[in-house]
Amino acid sequence: MKKFFAVIVALFAVVAVANAANYSVDEASIDALFTEAVMEAPAAPVAPATPALQSDPAIVNLVALVLDWIGLGGIGIHRLILGTKPINCLWYFLTIGGIFGIIPLVDGIMLIVDLIQGSASYFDNPAFIMWL
Repeated sequence: MKKFFAVIVALFAVVAVANAANYSVDEASIDALFTEAVMEAPAAPVAPATPALQSDPAIVNLVALVLDWIGLGGIGIHRLILGTKPINCLWYFLTIGGIFGIIPLVDGIMLIVDLIQGSASYFDNPAFIMWL
């Protein structure tokens, strides 16, 4: 309780000392900065490099499958490899490993089916349950 009151007193002390009357703005130095500034053209946008991992969907599915089956499926790491939003990892974690490991198990089975069919149907899938 003493620490709480010490923090409150410290906050009041900071608020009492820090007020706008203690600060001043030097207009001349600001104008000097603007006159000395050099205008430059914006750089041309650079196209993002495509990672080698995402060039072949079969490799991405295989990496996601391996991550799922080595135990990282419970926290949704395989979904990050597939390109989903990071919030899905939080949902996997909060549902105690994706509803007690059921969702990562079915994810792994669906990734095997996806590898056999040669498709990439689970890329950039924002759904918590990617196969529905």
